[in-house]
Amino acid sequence: MNINIKELMDKNYEVFLKLVELGIINKEVAFNAVLESNNAYFIYCFSKNIKNVNVEKLSDAIIQTKNAKYIYYFARDVEGANIEKLEDAICQIGNAENIYNFAKFVKNANIEKLQNAICHTNDVEWIYWFAQNVEGANIRKLEDAMIKTENAKYIYYYTNLRGANIEKLEDAIIQTKHAIWIYYFAKDVEGANIEKAEDAICQIGYAQYIYCFARDIKGANIKKLEDAIIQTYNIGWISKFAKDIKRANSEKINQALEKIRKMKDDLANLIISIKEQNYIDISNNRQKYEQLFTEDTHPMERKLKL
Repeated sequence: MNINIKELMDKNYEVFLKLVELGIINKEVAFNAVLESNNAYFIYCFSKNIKNVNVEKLSDAIIQTKNAKYIYYFARDVEGANIEKLEDAICQIGNAENIYNFAKFVKNANIEKLQNAICHTNDVEWIYWFAQNVEGANIRKLEDAMIKTENAKYIYYYTNLRGANIEKLEDAIIQTKHAIWIYYFAKDVEGANIEKAEDAICQIGYAQYIYCFARDIKGANIKKLEDAIIQTYNIGWISKFAKDIKRANSEKINQALEKIRKMKDDLANLIISIKEQNYIDISNNRQKYEQLFTEDTHPMERKLKL
């Protein structure tokens, strides 16, 4: 039977494999064709389904493709695969998802090596999943990698892991200056330093989360938060603070609101006055202003007369 192997592989690889299994296509010829294809899927499927082949050569071939997904599949599914060599390839490629999968699902994987590799990716999601799900993971080392990313959301998530250093994570989340996640940290994390988080929220000056902090955090310093929200000059959230926070000093807040409204009115009137004065000035000196520009060129190319 005259079969174009390359064409068959491209069109219907499952039929190709079946013909190899049945001996209709010579195994050695098929083996060489698969190696030459440089196709990670072909190499993986051939290695998994065809018995008594040179797995070492196929391992080298799939590493050459630099396809992290199929390198991982090869290590997981192919009997006799060189785990250490495939592991090195996964680490070198640096795809965080497949580093995680390799660590979690490949028997005899070197967890420390894969852990170092995933830390270097700076991929917050897969660093988190590695710490949560991989047996033998070093929580503190991964914690340092997480903190280095400065991703407030995942630093907050990391507090759910047993053995996490809450104090270090709180310092890290404060450094990000993300008011929403500092607020959630104070609200949800057992052992959070409320005063430290509160100082950060006040310093950031995000009115909505100053209000939320005062409303939701047990032991919050209402006077400090009240002073901070007044300093934001946000009339809406200051008014809501006065209305909803039980221990708020309503008289003080109302006085502050009156000053803020007056200040904003004065500023608005000043802006209007400046605009009106500029209009009068331009109107009275129209010829002078018009002569500043020449009219003989495109508007984008006009030059001021000296």
